[in-house]
Amino acid sequence: MQQVSTTLRMRSGVLGALALLFAAGLTASPMMTAPAHAAYGPCNTTVKRTDGLGSGGNPGNHYKIPARTGNGLSCYMKYQTGSPNAVRELQWAIVFCYSGTYAANRINATGGIDGIYGTGTVDAVRWLQANRLGVSADGEYGPATREQMQWVLYTEGGNSIGCLNPPF
Repeated sequence: MQQVSTTLRMRSGVLGALALLFAAGLTASPMMTAPAHAAYGPCNTTVKRTDGLGSGGNPGNHYKIPARTGNGLSCYMKYQTGSPNAVRELQWAIVFCYSGTYAANRINATGGIDGIYGTGTVDAVRWLQANRLGVSADGEYGPATREQMQWVLYTEGGNSIGCLNPPF
């Protein structure tokens, strides 16, 4: 009887250890360690936001922000990722709002506002992150970068008139 009891305890212990290892393996899987931005999806459009200064039913001035259909402003862009219109709006904001900086010069020197998130845009975003925005300097655009950036302010007619960092 003592022999059977010891064998059962040992089997239970082995099964318990295996269950623990299996559970630990699941939490450390590559699926669980994907970057946080992977949940957002790449920016595939832009959205127009008003500054709230319009009157008489007119929307007033507005700014355009890269966005994701069905996910709002939570999106990301990195090397060779993002729709051309979303990338162009980011590039335009860098060139217009950060004129004269390394970031603006890098965009202009590597194709200008071309809608391609290439090495020039990666370098420009990385420089802005490190030198103006105070966020992790990885060269990738995401919510932290968006919240700290200046964005182009447009009139109702579409003319750029300045830059602002709107509340999100």
